Amino acid sequence: LGRTKVTSRRERRDDDTDDDQRDDEEQKPGTMTKVAIICTSASDLNGHKTGIWYEELAAPYYIFKDGGCEIVIASIQGGDPPVDAASMGGDFIKPECCQRALKDAAFEEAKKSSVAVGDLNADDLAGVFLVGGHGVCADFIGEPAKDLVALIEKLTAQDKVVAATCHGVFGFFDCKTADGAALIKGKKCTGFCDSEEAAVGLTATVPFTPEARMRDLGAVYEKAADWSPFVVADGKLVTGQNPASSTPCAQKMLELLA
Repeated sequence: LGRTKVTSRRERRDDDTDDDQRDDEEQKPGTMTKVAIICTSASDLNGHKTGIWYEELAAPYYIFKDGGCEIVIASIQGGDPPVDAASMGGDFIKPECCQRALKDAAFEEAKKSSVAVGDLNADDLAGVFLVGGHGVCADFIGEPAKDLVALIEKLTAQDKVVAATCHGVFGFFDCKTADGAALIKGKKCTGFCDSEEAAVGLTATVPFTPEARMRDLGAVYEKAADWSPFVVADGKLVTGQNPASSTPCAQKMLELLA
């Protein structure tokens, strides 16, 4: 005769607990996922004092943290990335993520102790988010960006998520696909637009505007009204237009990490 297994109450409770844990994990798309948020190390661009744009670091940090991700803050050289003073006053510092960061010792410690991009391993990461601020115009391209470019190229070859907002898109400009084409060629994307650059008076200071460079590289550039939140995702390439796009850009990246 066949035997019927009798399940004890304890076994049923253990099974229920396991089911609850699995449900919790499924409800957190970023659980146990490691992402890097990458910053500039440049504090000067052709005489213009700059650095990262504070909101563009704070926004993804809390989107990923609240989404259950393991976060590593990195920068081109490592150490404490410079912060553009303009991003620390007026309406620019009012977003909830900025106010939260200002009171968060763990955030400040992670920022101050950022690892060098060259010490990141693509195999350990599910994706990266590139922080903007005009400092990237100095070190997200050219010789200083060699490690960054290598990292992004490896991540995209592994079909992982790469995201950037505002001027952070400079980190994509030197990147190529396996066949030698520009990474963003034919891709829908966005970034700080020409009229926004003109509005802040830095068109002549930057090596090129994000909009112009994207078009030159063959990207399908899209934009919304100046200063409006706007995000474009083309496969696992995610881009945001401006500082106000930082939160939705990070939210889209988190969604793709699920």
